[in-house]
Amino acid sequence: MEFFKLLDSAKAQMEVIEESIKQIAYWHEQALEATSEHKYHQIIFDRDNLVSETNAHISEVKQNLENLAQSVDDPAISKSQRIAQATRQQSLAKKFSELLQRYHQMEYQYSKRNRDRLARQYRIARPDATDDEVAAAIDNDQAGQVFAQSVMSSSRQNDARRVLRDVEERQADIKKIDQTISQLAEMFVEISDMVNRQQETIDSIESAVEDTHGNVESAHKEVKQAIVYRIKARKKIWIALLLLIIIIIIIVVIIYFTVIKK
Repeated sequence: MEFFKLLDSAKAQMEVIEESIKQIAYWHEQALEATSEHKYHQIIFDRDNLVSETNAHISEVKQNLENLAQSVDDPAISKSQRIAQATRQQSLAKKFSELLQRYHQMEYQYSKRNRDRLARQYRIARPDATDDEVAAAIDNDQAGQVFAQSVMSSSRQNDARRVLRDVEERQADIKKIDQTISQLAEMFVEISDMVNRQQETIDSIESAVEDTHGNVESAHKEVKQAIVYRIKARKKIWIALLLLIIIIIIIVVIIYFTVIKK
């Protein structure tokens, strides 16, 4: 059955996504600890490839969940089957939503740690900077310039270039992660809406089933009452016939004794 194929496919992909999230978290940790530029580039390259694959799986699961939701409206299946399928779809959508939350939280923590790292470097270059100035510098690509200028002033041009590259690369990484965070938040809202709509579908079907059950019970009661009325009516007819026969017999007896016998 198509419904269960989609269900199994979504489950399998969610398992892959869960493992990928763990691996992405590992690459994040390695990126934060990387000391050489070459190693950092290799880590980011491997991680970004995995992120792309994971995002593709996430999109496929979302599409499968939407297809599952649509299949619940199939008029060829019974109401009880529709309820069962809608419940399965909703349960899987909730698990997917929880998975997106974990992914979102992991990305947020990595972005925060990256920002904290840049903020510390920025404060070394500009100890008098306020929190707002630090945040603005990180978001507006100014941090690298400040770091480089600070190091250059001490005649360490090689260090300045290295620091500038490191800052720019981590700023670019923060932007990528922030974009992923935004996409995950948007998809989380969409999946939550899907769960709510499916609950409305389940409630609607259950209400229709209850109404049908009530109508069946009402019809059953009416049939029973009709049978009782019919039995009572038949009894009355038989009683009437019996009385009529008795009356006829009485009349015949009276006629016999009053007319014929005389």
